[in-house]
Amino acid sequence: MKQLCLYTFLFCIALKPQAQVAQFNFKRLNSNSGLSDGAIYAFTQDKYGLMWIGTAYGLNRFDGVNIKTFFSKASDSSSITNNYIHSLYTDKQGNLWVGTLQGLCKFNYNTGTFIRYNTKAPADIIKIMQDGDGKIWAGTAYGFMLVDEKKKVLEKFIVPGDKDKNAFSFAVRDIAADANGNWYIASQRGIKIFNPITHSLSEIKNDPANKASLSFDYVNSVCLDAAGNLWAATGYNGSVLDKINLASHTVTHFTHFTDTSKKWNNNTILKLMIDKTGKLWATSNLSGVSVYDEGSNTFHDYLNDPLLQSSIISNSVVVIYQDKEGIIWAGTSGYGLSYFNPAKNFFSVIYPFAETGTQLTEAWCRTSCEDGQGNLWLGTGNGLIKYNRSSGTFTKLVNSNGKKDVLQDNSIRALQQDDDGNIWIGTAKGLNRYHPLTGVMDFFDSQQGMPAAFFWMIVKDKNGTIWLGTASGLYRYVKGSDHFDDLSKDTVLHAYAHRNIQAMYADSHNRLWIGILDVGMVMYDVTQQQQKLLTIKDSLITDTRFSSCAEDHNGNIWIGSESGLTVYDAVSNHSHFFSREDGLPSDRTNNIMVDDFNRVWLGTSNGLCMLSADRKVFKRFDANDGLPTNQFNEQSAYRTTDGLLVYPTYKGFVYFSPEKIGREKTEVQPLITSFKIKGKEISEPAEAIAEIKLGYNENFFSIDLAGLNYINPFECTYAYKLEPFDKDWIYTKERKINYTNVPGGSYTFRYKASLNDTAWNVPEKTIRIFIGTVFYKTWWFLTLMSLLGITVIYLFYRWRMREGEKLMLLQNKAYSLEKEKAKVMYESLKQQLNPHFLFNSLTSLSSLITSNPANAKKFLERLSKIYRYILKSRDSETVSLREEINLAETYIQLQQTRFKEGLHFEVTVPEEYLHKKIAPVTLQNLVENAIKHNIIDVATPLTITIFTTGEWLIIQNNLQKKEFVETSNKQGLENMQSLYYYLSGKKIVITEDDKFFTVKIPLL
Repeated sequence: MKQLCLYTFLFCIALKPQAQVAQFNFKRLNSNSGLSDGAIYAFTQDKYGLMWIGTAYGLNRFDGVNIKTFFSKASDSSSITNNYIHSLYTDKQGNLWVGTLQGLCKFNYNTGTFIRYNTKAPADIIKIMQDGDGKIWAGTAYGFMLVDEKKKVLEKFIVPGDKDKNAFSFAVRDIAADANGNWYIASQRGIKIFNPITHSLSEIKNDPANKASLSFDYVNSVCLDAAGNLWAATGYNGSVLDKINLASHTVTHFTHFTDTSKKWNNNTILKLMIDKTGKLWATSNLSGVSVYDEGSNTFHDYLNDPLLQSSIISNSVVVIYQDKEGIIWAGTSGYGLSYFNPAKNFFSVIYPFAETGTQLTEAWCRTSCEDGQGNLWLGTGNGLIKYNRSSGTFTKLVNSNGKKDVLQDNSIRALQQDDDGNIWIGTAKGLNRYHPLTGVMDFFDSQQGMPAAFFWMIVKDKNGTIWLGTASGLYRYVKGSDHFDDLSKDTVLHAYAHRNIQAMYADSHNRLWIGILDVGMVMYDVTQQQQKLLTIKDSLITDTRFSSCAEDHNGNIWIGSESGLTVYDAVSNHSHFFSREDGLPSDRTNNIMVDDFNRVWLGTSNGLCMLSADRKVFKRFDANDGLPTNQFNEQSAYRTTDGLLVYPTYKGFVYFSPEKIGREKTEVQPLITSFKIKGKEISEPAEAIAEIKLGYNENFFSIDLAGLNYINPFECTYAYKLEPFDKDWIYTKERKINYTNVPGGSYTFRYKASLNDTAWNVPEKTIRIFIGTVFYKTWWFLTLMSLLGITVIYLFYRWRMREGEKLMLLQNKAYSLEKEKAKVMYESLKQQLNPHFLFNSLTSLSSLITSNPANAKKFLERLSKIYRYILKSRDSETVSLREEINLAETYIQLQQTRFKEGLHFEVTVPEEYLHKKIAPVTLQNLVENAIKHNIIDVATPLTITIFTTGEWLIIQNNLQKKEFVETSNKQGLENMQSLYYYLSGKKIVITEDDKFFTVKIPLL
């Protein structure tokens, strides 16, 4: 075993120790976040809890996630007066006032616009205040102006009785008000003490002959503390902070901001503020944000660190403001703003390399332990650090090129203090032991039974025995011989002697829990020398890639691995598993610790996690809560003697008091920040709406919710319900809510927010939403339609009754028409079968047989053709006009055999009409009728003409009536009339004059 004395070495590398102040978690906003400009000059929080931010170009409203901007428009008198916002103020009535480079305006919450207050000349509004009578005062570069609400104007204030009217011709740079209503005004001509009610005026100024007077007459800012001290930032290009005891009229001067050792040349204090706890904060153009510690009478400065995202965004801070929740907002001169909550700074970070100036935050932090003097020993990937918690200083042990090694390796993997106060140091290449009292560093090698192994874990059991887990096996330190047993001959543990030991833990029953890669978790009872193996096969663990273990108050063992979290009950020999499906942010679980409330803490690859004592809820913490990174190292955490938990991350050590976390309130102010109808934003501010009326066609809308939790807005869970549209509460992390196709009616939108998604005993808010109903869904329309429906049903019933009666009549009539049709068709057939016609035809045929046999044959063919047609068409209601004309021509030819030149027949029917329909044998009947009733003679021939007019067929003959007509029953035309009325609904037209007899037949 080699030994090295480190006293001289440690002294050399700690020549310039630097106290490290607990770092606040500064959140940032800049133009990349959506701010209209990076130069910030004013803050205020409105009555709804929203933050308003005034910049050199535009006004901004911030809800924790989204930023809405407002700009001045020359064509819009309802916009802000100017884009350079110099001051903001929320008065006692909740009105928001905006002071710009060219005047004053007030925000109208009903319309989302601004009311301008005119002045005779543009005025740069530097400070806005409200006096005890409710009047609004505007402090400008040239004195005070008063608001006239009725006239909507700003009028210059002149003290009554002031003859020269110059008593207030000074720049109002800042105002602090006391309990008696007196205002302490910072100006370039000292501090003015003014009562806005009585108009009394006095001053505090610099007296070169009196060192206890004001340091300079140029005063940038003032504030009053609870003890009645007036603080003043005096001077320019080298400020002095004055603390004025108003009771004793004494002054204390602080030159911290002109400390030459810090190279703050021409540093100017720009703004002062007393926070809710009574602490003084100061900002400047070089020294960032500073807080005064009254106990030590010193200042702590918070400066920008380019390599640290959680540091303040810039060292040039021009304005500071604290909101209702205690969050402090700091605006810079061009880089944006930072904000933080000093009262809820749960997590502190130790950066082991801060004193070097190089900020090697990329060095992994792996392990830690505490020595007997309360110093923290911090193992990193780049050496070992001793951190003095009292002084905040570091001492570093690290191997350097060209110098003798002080460690087996700079990669520190495990630390443990033994009962003698020595620090055991496991590295990536072997083991060291450091003796704090003598400064001696021991190096162990194979001569002591310890090879140059890769170390995972070092633990101490209840007997004080040191156990060492390495990638090369399990070792036990034998104190008396100062050697190590590799356990290869141990009757119980020999099977695990040379395995890869990744995790170890000694519980309250003096059982050693040994995590072995590719084997399982061994529970070894040190006292009884008995072991039990937990494996994946017996479903007691899920993975053998172990990280750490811990014991809770119930005696259960918690095991972290790459595949989730396991809790093992040794009494029941049962395990329960947790994974991402159960709420873990990552299945890689490391650094397990149990606090005094029996809550389980673990570091993961996606943030720090706390499991509630009832084992139902996981609460996650990440970079938004002040952690330097979400990536935690895969090994163990440490608990200090005063109860702090120390966790290694990839960017520093996080330490915190678990008892301060989890008891904070769960309720958070919910707010509607946007209401859009069919994607279009409503004109009035959503947060000011108590009810909204929508048209029937505006039933597609979205609502944006905000839980005003500025430090970590994504921690909020929202609950909402649109009654009676939604039957149950809907819980979500999403801020945007969409409703589509909501029926017309009256609704109540209920909503609330919580920081704990299981705790919903929180205040809720409501907004009334009225959606119009399309006219055909309104009650009056439905009533009218019901009455109309009843009327229609009644009228329909009556109509059906009447139609039934008509139907019966029509059926009877149809029956009669059918009967009439049959009768007509029968009569037509009978006419053709008239014995007289047949007799005449046979007589003509007989004479032709003897006189002209050839014509007799033709005559017989025509006669048979007529009867064939009659037989063919007797079952048809209609035939084509072409067929009827052909029949008529055949019939005429037969009759011309008998009457010779005494019978003429003419047909002039266009081709397009020949497809039309008429009743069978209509033309034959009409031709027969003409022959029957007229004289036929060669000297006075009978002429029958057939032609068309429109949709009518005309059959016409010249009139030369016989005195006596044989076989006429006077029913032929009447029957034909009935037939055509049945077929077409039209009657045939029969006309007779002195010359012609005409029949008009409707074509079908």
